[in-house]
Amino acid sequence: MMRVPGIASLGALLLLSAAPALADGKVYVQLPNLASYEGARAEQFLHQVVVANVVSSNCADYAVTDAEWSLLTDSGDILAKQLDIDSTAYDKDFYGPAFDLLDKPETCAAEGPNVEYVLRELVEQGGSREPLANQAAAAIAAGDVAGGKIKTK
Repeated sequence: MMRVPGIASLGALLLLSAAPALADGKVYVQLPNLASYEGARAEQFLHQVVVANVVSSNCADYAVTDAEWSLLTDSGDILAKQLDIDSTAYDKDFYGPAFDLLDKPETCAAEGPNVEYVLRELVEQGGSREPLANQAAAAIAAGDVAGGKIKTK
C-alpha cells in the first residue's frame, strides 16, 4: 500500500528544499510601518532610502549587513507601492539619479553618513536590523518560495 505524505511532511519538504535558495543573500527582517509617509514626505524619504541602498552597496566605508540591506530595499518597495510608482518609473526617477551620484567622487563621503540616519528612521518606524528567526517561514509568507521564486541580494 502506498502512503500519501501528510501536510506536515509536504511542508517540511518544501522548507528543506527552500533552505539552499535562502542562503543566496535574501534575509527577511521585520519591516517598518510606513503608512504615515504620504505625498511629498514619502517621495523624499523614498529618495533617501534608495540613495542609502546605492551608497551602502557601493561605498565600502558605509557597507551594511544583509539584514540592513533587506530593510532598505524592502522599505523602498513599500514606499514605491504606497506612492503607486511602477517599476519603470522607480528605476528611472529614483535608482537612476542615485547611481548617477556615484559619478561624483565626493558622494561616498557626503551621502555615506545618511545611511545610518535612514536605517535609524526605519527602525523607529518598527523595522529591524536583525534577521527574523525563521527565514524559511518568512520566505513562504512573503511568497518568495512558491514556484521556486526566491528574492536575492
